Amino acid sequence: MAIKEAGVSAVSVGALLAQKLRIPEYQRPYRWQPETALQLVDDLRQAQARDEDVPYVLGAVILHECDGWLDVVDGQQRLLTLRMVMAVLQCHNLLPDRQNKAPVCLVWQALQHRLAALEDAEKESLLDFISNRCQLVRVVTDDVDEAFRVFDSQNYRGKPLAPHDLLKAHHLREMRNESAAMQTAVVEAWESTPDKTLHRLFATFLYRIARWSRGESAPGFSIHDIGMFKGIAPAAHARALMPCERYHLAAQTAMPLLTSWLAPVTLHDHDAARSRFQLDAPLIAGRPFFERVSFLLKELEWVEQQAAERVGRFGSSQGRYRYTHELFTAALLYYTNKFGSAGLPQARDKLFAWAYALRVEMIRVQFASIDNRARGKDNPASSPFVLMRNALTAQAIQRLAVKPPTPEERAEHEKELLALIQPLCTP
Repeated sequence: MAIKEAGVSAVSVGALLAQKLRIPEYQRPYRWQPETALQLVDDLRQAQARDEDVPYVLGAVILHECDGWLDVVDGQQRLLTLRMVMAVLQCHNLLPDRQNKAPVCLVWQALQHRLAALEDAEKESLLDFISNRCQLVRVVTDDVDEAFRVFDSQNYRGKPLAPHDLLKAHHLREMRNESAAMQTAVVEAWESTPDKTLHRLFATFLYRIARWSRGESAPGFSIHDIGMFKGIAPAAHARALMPCERYHLAAQTAMPLLTSWLAPVTLHDHDAARSRFQLDAPLIAGRPFFERVSFLLKELEWVEQQAAERVGRFGSSQGRYRYTHELFTAALLYYTNKFGSAGLPQARDKLFAWAYALRVEMIRVQFASIDNRARGKDNPASSPFVLMRNALTAQAIQRLAVKPPTPEERAEHEKELLALIQPLCTP
């Protein structure tokens, strides 16, 4: 299935808002700020003042026809703002809680304040202009995957959906057989995590680890890379599961039960979660994806504490140590995920020396520098990511050769760091 016949058309704002529109669970909440909404009002008034004989087009909306409803795949921020503007113009004096700082409440208050100065005749004229002379390009499909393929990621004056937003939508669709309460709980937990935190988890760590462990470059996480995190769909739509998929699905599903049965005392909950959510193993689509992300956020927080203890003042997410610190933290996250706390102090020292030696050797460290080092560009055996992917024991990291850095004469600024690294290097 695909875009419906005659599924692309221009439609007035009033006609579109009169249809059975629905915001699906996978969409993020309303995010526009008052400034963006007020700019939309200014654009509308300027277009009205031009008094041209052509419709004013406000962009496209992508809709998925489902169970008699039209789910808004792209355009919800615009549509909700237009609906609020029209409600204010119709004198719907709904008074939001002024203590509530949610974006929708702030935008509503700003719209009321801006439009209150208009005369009744001006309000009526602007309402008619928006409802009848402003248009949207309406794209309707009966296939949600097709909707996302034609999805225009740049909303009108809005925020583009990030790769992790599209992953959320994909895995929520795989939860179609879960209860509405479970889907709502998943969305609320996801939305409670700041976008920057989710982006950092995927772009700075999970994506890079996945690429570097294969000896591949990790140039930048984008919507074109989300396939690596879509995972195995348990329902296996329209095809049978392959043997390898059945194995991983069964193993990860049974892991909580097996760990409680085989090692109820010796295995901590954290280690059990590591066993279930191995970064080298394919993930399972749907609810397990969200459980994996929740665990990895906690794991990353713990790993960063371990990293901070080792690097001291040389650890920073900004400035001159940013890239080396990200490299060290990614390697440590991969290690703990695969081997837990076994030999952690020694491994931490080794990985610190390996990552931070780059800061001594080079006057200027850029992303390309750590990308080449992480994937073992010139020598795959020099990459702990490649070593760990193929290792069965934590001893592999102890065998990692870390040569004492040989700084240029200009690297006087790193004498303290050099003194910290040298005792940890391979003799």
